[in-house]
Amino acid sequence: MMRMRLQTTCLALACFAAALACEKPATPTPAPPSEPAAPTQPTAPTATAPLPTEAPALSVDLETVPAREDFEQEASAAITPVNLEKQLQALEKEMTGD
Repeated sequence: MMRMRLQTTCLALACFAAALACEKPATPTPAPPSEPAAPTQPTAPTATAPLPTEAPALSVDLETVPAREDFEQEASAAITPVNLEKQLQALEKEMTGD
């Protein structure tokens, strides 16, 4: 009985958190103009550059992109069971940017 109540409460909290995470922020309403706009003469349209319809395709040479296999031999030579902890700490320090 108590377990079912706990599960129901956890499920309700998870649904509530998901609903809060998905909520869109309210759009601000524009401020009302202080004076009515006076009619003006139409201006000539300005020339703008046309927008590109598609992004240019990027060419990537897949042979130059490093892959896991490229580093396996180097890692096997550099990391041994004796210095594993030291290498792991160095890697974690590098990843955190210290």
